[in-house]
Amino acid sequence: MSTLKVNSIIPTAGVPTGGGGGIVQIKSVTKDDGEFSSSSTSYVDITGCTVNITPTSSTSKIYVTLIGGQFGMYSGGSYYSLAKIVRDSTDLVFGIVSYRDGSGHGNDGGTCALSFLDSPNTTSQVTYKAQVKSSVSGKSVYPTGSGGEGLTITVMEVSG
Repeated sequence: MSTLKVNSIIPTAGVPTGGGGGIVQIKSVTKDDGEFSSSSTSYVDITGCTVNITPTSSTSKIYVTLIGGQFGMYSGGSYYSLAKIVRDSTDLVFGIVSYRDGSGHGNDGGTCALSFLDSPNTTSQVTYKAQVKSSVSGKSVYPTGSGGEGLTITVMEVSG
């Protein structure tokens, strides 16, 4: 049995400007238990939606995505929920993931799709996590919904 080890793989045409040599590693966590809700107007961690990665090089980029889930909203009235991705204590990207218009509908919800290309500039472990908040105090948001739709946070190290 043979083992091949390399420090980097570069395409024959060279590395494109601003691009890297390829994906070094991928880490992913899917929350599909539906066991979380929040009515906070401050961002709170979504339990079970955290992933750690240790970059192999300080020049690597980390491409992080937060995809899926059903951000349910079951309280009456008009309000919206926001989700964001955080590296350690640094905010990376956020967006509105669901909106309830208060017109007397039943339950409302939305699906999350956030991504960001991060430059942590370290070879120490970094932690990426998903957070959520409600726009109105006391109005609950249920990421991943009660039906167990999965919310996945994925990080990919891209060589620099």
